[in-house]
Amino acid sequence: MSANIAAIANLKGGVGKSTTTVMLADGLAYYFGLDVLVIDLDSQANTSQVLLTETGLDQVADQDKGAHELLGQFVRGESPLAGPFIVPNAVSLEELRKAEENDDRNGWVSILPSHPKLRLAEMSLEEDWYSTTGTPSTLTAALTEHFRGAVEPLLSLYDVILIDCPPHLSPLARAALATADTFVLPTLADPISIWGSKQFSDWVTDNVRSDLAANSFVVVTRFRNTALARQIRADIQDVYLKDRYFGAVIPDSVSVLKAMDRPSLDSYNTFRGKYGSVTADIRRLAQRYADFMQQRTGTPWEMVRK
Repeated sequence: MSANIAAIANLKGGVGKSTTTVMLADGLAYYFGLDVLVIDLDSQANTSQVLLTETGLDQVADQDKGAHELLGQFVRGESPLAGPFIVPNAVSLEELRKAEENDDRNGWVSILPSHPKLRLAEMSLEEDWYSTTGTPSTLTAALTEHFRGAVEPLLSLYDVILIDCPPHLSPLARAALATADTFVLPTLADPISIWGSKQFSDWVTDNVRSDLAANSFVVVTRFRNTALARQIRADIQDVYLKDRYFGAVIPDSVSVLKAMDRPSLDSYNTFRGKYGSVTADIRRLAQRYADFMQQRTGTPWEMVRK
């Protein structure tokens, strides 16, 4: 099976991109036994910090791993190759770790992490590129070619590749969008988020993928079950982002915040211990995404854990 590449993206920040990425990675690895690669291209590095901890993130950066190294490879004119920059163990779930120790791996999470130095490297590249009469469009095209070349050897090694995109449309962000097969769009149930999500969808449809609607998976995050929020959610689904596939609603919960805290790289928790009261919501998120993929490919993903 060739890995599906999904870009988790929205122009608006603060809509739950990083938490959606982590929850989807954990849910697909745990419930469906899939090997998931997370590629973090957001220089805020929130997803990387959640999976690796702040200390771990600095350690792997010192080991010359991360997306900034892939960008440096492009700057040096080297052949695209992402494998050396991947951290193969970003697992925080006890069940997955124990299965691995028993030589019975059944679901795993790896990461090509980000780091704040990624944005500095991207800014330096943009300045050099534009000073020699290059344009944002030509840089986007060149980065897309490099990024696709780097990802192509990974397609047979993973079942799903999740790209956490930054909340802007820099050439690197546009290259990630151009590489994706599908798009996961997290959004809040509030008027500002609706507007941002619609603007993002319209731009990607016009400039990247004309068939965006058929390849979009929308996740309403931090949902507060009020009459107003329910009405806005209905408007998202029936008016503003109609014809998209809608995933599970993720409630606004302290359990989500706790799940994003990993004290150290050698700390693990059971799935239920990590996600607490939102365990069933993460299960529904993974199940809905599996249904979305089956609708697109005709191939079902079988659950390995209940």
